[in-house]
Amino acid sequence: MANFVEFTITKNETVREFIEAFGVSKKTTYKQEMYNLIRVNGEIKKLHDRVKENDVISFKLAPLDGAVKPYNGEVKIVYEDEDLVIVNKPSGLLIHEDGNTFNTLTNRLNFHYQQQGIDYPVLPAHRLDYDTSGIVVFAKHFMSLADLSKQFEDQSVKKIYVAMVDNLMTKKEGQITYKIGKDRHSKKQVVTDTGKDASTYYKVINEFENQSKVEVEIKGGRTHQIRVHMAYIGHPLVGDVLYGKTPNSRLLLHFKKITLRHPRTHKPFSFTIEETF
Repeated sequence: MANFVEFTITKNETVREFIEAFGVSKKTTYKQEMYNLIRVNGEIKKLHDRVKENDVISFKLAPLDGAVKPYNGEVKIVYEDEDLVIVNKPSGLLIHEDGNTFNTLTNRLNFHYQQQGIDYPVLPAHRLDYDTSGIVVFAKHFMSLADLSKQFEDQSVKKIYVAMVDNLMTKKEGQITYKIGKDRHSKKQVVTDTGKDASTYYKVINEFENQSKVEVEIKGGRTHQIRVHMAYIGHPLVGDVLYGKTPNSRLLLHFKKITLRHPRTHKPFSFTIEETF
């Protein structure tokens, strides 16, 4: 059905239990009932109604209604199914509107779907810095958005980046565990005892005359985490205007590989986009 998302029930439970298992908020859950958006085998149902194995439950998706202003721009979709979309974000593009421009990855993607007759919002499940390229996961409906967002929040998503850093590294792999917090005097983040926990594991994968290419896995997802940690140990990223010293046409940081639990199958799902530097 157009503008509906469907699931086949695998166990006996209430409609409410099925929705909330995805991590959907109580407010959003109640809206499904309030606006009669829930169907089971084609019939409108309430949250207290029960479903059984092999029933088909569906939810009508809300229209755009100004939630996202579509923008006509290039977008590189590298994977898509009925629940999520993976886009290869270029460096130098915002994911969300900042009040000044509608030319963002989210607006571009929603223009793409609007051209296909899809008029409900497709939204990002996480953030990626303006200067960073690579994987951005979008949810195609509120159920997958809740499930994916929760995975990012509880840090169960495995995130691997590739970066080019200044100088050859004497220690070819290691873990950086300094806490990170906001600098009160600038737009920078800094290593500080009063900051939040952050863990960055790095491994050198290639070496050049005075630079190292590293693979990086992070836990914590603090703002500018990789940039702050690598600069702190004396290896700032190439092209980093905030924390580095070596100019480049772009920041050489790329979100390469993601592993998460697929919101529909609940099985591990991995995807890789190779860097181009």
